[in-house]
Amino acid sequence: MLKEKILCLTLIFFHNQAKNFLKDWKTQKQSVESDGYISYHYDWKFYDVGDLFFYYEFDDKDEQDIKLARAQHLIAKMVGFKKWDDLIHASETELQLAELLLRRFKTAQDVQDWEETLNFTGIEQYGVEAVLDYARQYYELGDRKEIVNLPSDKITILSGKTRTNEINKFDDKHNPAGSLRKDSTVFCTHCRKTFDFKQSKVIKENDNNLTMVVCKNYPNCRGTYLDYKVLTPTILYEEARTQSLEKELKGFAHITMNSRVHCIHCGDEYYYNEANAVVSPDDGEIWIHCKNYPNCDGTIIDMMVRE
Repeated sequence: MLKEKILCLTLIFFHNQAKNFLKDWKTQKQSVESDGYISYHYDWKFYDVGDLFFYYEFDDKDEQDIKLARAQHLIAKMVGFKKWDDLIHASETELQLAELLLRRFKTAQDVQDWEETLNFTGIEQYGVEAVLDYARQYYELGDRKEIVNLPSDKITILSGKTRTNEINKFDDKHNPAGSLRKDSTVFCTHCRKTFDFKQSKVIKENDNNLTMVVCKNYPNCRGTYLDYKVLTPTILYEEARTQSLEKELKGFAHITMNSRVHCIHCGDEYYYNEANAVVSPDDGEIWIHCKNYPNCDGTIIDMMVRE
């Protein structure tokens, strides 16, 4: 019963937003240029309708056809559906994602930023639930980035276990594919200071539970971990490591994941699938190194296949 009520409220939300879109559309004022070109102006409150019409390539006929049905169609397109009927008959997860997005979208730039993010990450291939999880993290991060700019009386600098728990989110276990790790040496591009990541501070907004890892020199520096440049090589783990090992084999046809190799640098023998994948801090390139890295700096070209 509760689930049905929530679904009903979600659908009401979309209907109300279509009405808000229509309200903004009805503020339309037209001016005709000397060459006959018609310019449209809007005193919008909810959605930058003129901007969105341009983004979706509306012509004069479209822009002058001020109807609720057209507003509903635009609302559906903004959140990834071809038409309004597809939106209101979408699955529960799809509706949750659509509501999350529409609460963030006001301009064409908002829509375009999200569409470009989807294309860049390729997250859609993993299904709508993966996209929903990613969207929640993506927009929460945007909220958290703003914490650093709040007045000091609205911020608490965390310490003890609560601070440690936030820093530990960047350890090898929790961040196996990331280049920024708990043990990284970093350079803050805001204050241009170098320090160990573990020296970073963690702040919390007093009015909610949002936290952010910030420069060790906060509040004199307002940089966050997103502004750090990693200065130390990073060893990849789990799936990220396996994918890197497999990718490198394209240039070494005589080696397979299960090949037994001999490193001519350290003399050790091991299976290629035990080698390390390391991200260079200089250019972000991934290099395949000996199993014994960093004690051995041998790379894949130093690995001799044993029959």
